[in-house]
Amino acid sequence: MTSTSSLRAAAAAFTAAALFSLTACDSDPTESDPDSPEVEGDSPAEAQEVPENPMPEPQYDSDETVALPVGLISPAGYDWEVYEEDVDYTPDTPHGRQLARTEQFGCQDYISLVETVPVVTDNPAETALEYLLTLDRTTHGNPAFNNPLAASGFEVTDVEQEGSTVTVHLTGFANSSSSCQSWQMLKQIETTARAASGAEQVEILLDGAPLAEQLGLEDPGPLAIHRLQD
Repeated sequence: MTSTSSLRAAAAAFTAAALFSLTACDSDPTESDPDSPEVEGDSPAEAQEVPENPMPEPQYDSDETVALPVGLISPAGYDWEVYEEDVDYTPDTPHGRQLARTEQFGCQDYISLVETVPVVTDNPAETALEYLLTLDRTTHGNPAFNNPLAASGFEVTDVEQEGSTVTVHLTGFANSSSSCQSWQMLKQIETTARAASGAEQVEILLDGAPLAEQLGLEDPGPLAIHRLQD
């Protein structure tokens, strides 16, 4: 079971590091506009291979604590290259704290994976999601990252893993103002759960039903994750 004091200490330390900011879109990408860029994921899903997860299951230290990888929406306006794993690349601060980032999705967003301070937990994926959901602020840092899950209206009831699939059970409601934000929350949960468990695939259920369907999204499957640091 997660230590409440450790989780609160992690949230305070990570918030103090100023790693988040708002990147939510104001417009609805499902509206037809010939001059607007195509929104990835709104077309019917096609059969595709599940991308390999390069993030190993988090390792515990000798004091039985573990640093949690958490997914945040990358700062707006950054068209960063995706570097191959064998390239020695160290981004500038605060991006130097990133472990990995995903391919582009939704409204031309990316998810950056960063690490919390070590905490005590027996379920890293569940604790990582609880951490994102319980932070008081959604925007921090300059350039800033965004944590829309902090205002999502979700609560985690369980995270369980069987083989290469991790299942996230949520309750509550989706406090989303646009399909852009819906995509952000969906992929934030997916990427955090994969990174904090080492799983290849994720099933996300809100009160027992697929979250993507309840958000009105046709999810093409897990995002590709590209490591930036080892």
